[in-house]
Amino acid sequence: MKKKLVGILVASSMMLMVGCSAKESNKTEAEEIKKVFIYGSLRSDMFNYDIYLDGKVTKNDKATIKGDLSHIENKGYPAVTPGNGEVIGELMEFKDFDSTLKELDELEAYEVGKENENEYNREIVDVKLEDGTTEKAYYYEYNPPAEYNKDDKLVPVKHGDWKVYMEENNKK
Repeated sequence: MKKKLVGILVASSMMLMVGCSAKESNKTEAEEIKKVFIYGSLRSDMFNYDIYLDGKVTKNDKATIKGDLSHIENKGYPAVTPGNGEVIGELMEFKDFDSTLKELDELEAYEVGKENENEYNREIVDVKLEDGTTEKAYYYEYNPPAEYNKDDKLVPVKHGDWKVYMEENNKK
């Protein structure tokens, strides 16, 4: 406990010495992120890709994140919550990152400042690429306590691949 507290105090002191707060430090990290991890219907060979992302993607790599994947039975799309499983998806870069991110925020029902109400919240996650390297990216994390999600029926997808789940269950 003492080591953790000392570490926090040292980090805070260093940030104050260079003139930034912890909040500003996180903001700087977020400003540097220009990629999104996609795990559901926006994947390159899924039904929403053509509608929302076709022609906007400049780079697309197979990747995974840590988390627990579920299929929301009453809505027909996936949800990822923090966990120890592996979620399979794609790490994408876009021609106009800011504009595309805004469109994705709207699709995912995410609004800054409404984290308790949003269907999904945009979070930063470590993404592992096929070559073993790790990068930071945004992803949309399901928000179970939101009123909008209160009646959802979550079906765990143990193998972590929503595309495979949809194919296995003839839902594509």
